Amino acid sequence: MRLDHFRESAIMAFDTVRTNKLRSGLTILGVSVGVITVMLMVSIIQGLNRSFAQQLEAIGSNIVFITKFDSSFGRQPNQEERMRADLSLAEAEALGAELRNIVGVSPIQRTISETVRYREKQSDTPILIGATRHYEEVHSQFVERGRFITEADLRSRANIVVLGKDVVKALFPNEEPLGKEVKIGGRPFQVVGVMGDLGSIFGQSRDNSVFIPLTTFQKYWRDIPYPQMVFIIVVRPVDRSYVTSVTDETSDILRRVRGVPFGEPDNFYISSQDALLDIYNQLTGATYLVLTAISAVALMIGGIGVMNIMLVSVTERTKEIGIRKAVGATQNVILSQFLIEAVVLTGIGGLIGLVVGLVSSWLINAYSPLPAYVPLWTVFVGIGVSALVGIVFGIFPAWKAAKLDPIEALSFE
Repeated sequence: MRLDHFRESAIMAFDTVRTNKLRSGLTILGVSVGVITVMLMVSIIQGLNRSFAQQLEAIGSNIVFITKFDSSFGRQPNQEERMRADLSLAEAEALGAELRNIVGVSPIQRTISETVRYREKQSDTPILIGATRHYEEVHSQFVERGRFITEADLRSRANIVVLGKDVVKALFPNEEPLGKEVKIGGRPFQVVGVMGDLGSIFGQSRDNSVFIPLTTFQKYWRDIPYPQMVFIIVVRPVDRSYVTSVTDETSDILRRVRGVPFGEPDNFYISSQDALLDIYNQLTGATYLVLTAISAVALMIGGIGVMNIMLVSVTERTKEIGIRKAVGATQNVILSQFLIEAVVLTGIGGLIGLVVGLVSSWLINAYSPLPAYVPLWTVFVGIGVSALVGIVFGIFPAWKAAKLDPIEALSFE
């Protein structure tokens, strides 16, 4: 197709839009709504994926978790899993002694919430975590003031506590917490440290936590059932490249320590950040399918509008088509002319939808709890989708125009 022919067809398309403002506006609106839907769908899902990956990265991209069974995303354990022996501090110590290429091993035991009091002030929501001295280096979370749990605290099962910043704000708004005595579940604990900023993960603040020696935790809170209490062993390889080898070594050591016979399945569960991310991507993939169906409906409505205006345009310009054919225009020329008009029409709607979608995504990211992220390829998807709608729904009107008999077209009133 020659460039001048393309330019002429594009000018005709703009003339059609300008001549039939209301009709064209409604058609453009239908396409714009479809493109906006696609843009918002992609930006929100991409934003959630990116946010999830960043939060996993904040924990550490080279973290390995060992639990009694797979408890991810609300999965309920079966009878065999519930009857398994709990993980223990001794097993964590065995891993720490035998694993190679690791920063450390951090067993933790936690409850969802526990009451912490200081005089007349009280905080009812802190997560109580029983930890060891390796917690800081494994989780990359360090005290800001004071000290963390020591080996001596673990051996003596000392009643000492390290507070997260949210708890400090609630209990000590105007005084220094170090050296003060707080009560956790009615038991006295001396504050020996304050954690630095930990941020949040999956919408939950990590600063709303209190840390006590793991042995002290097991002394006072050993009878709390799952899921109110969980025991996790966290292993941090020295580098991401060692995650697979450390995972394999961990499995071998735990099978031996826990007495799992050869050929029998593991009676524990090992996961990594990559596994969690894969599961999350599978969940968002299902959401993609639902939102894609919604977007397809919106685009179909816009496409029907395009087909409608193009059929009307063919009817209105029947005599013009007859004249063009009489002076030598081929079927391909007529077909391409009307296809270009349809693509230009949907292209205008696509550009409007693209701009509105980008602005809407920015507003969602700035003023709502939903993270929205628009990757560069989304822009090309929006433009491509609008052009595709023009081609798919413009092909029938264009074919109808190309097939008109010139004699009948010239005599059309």
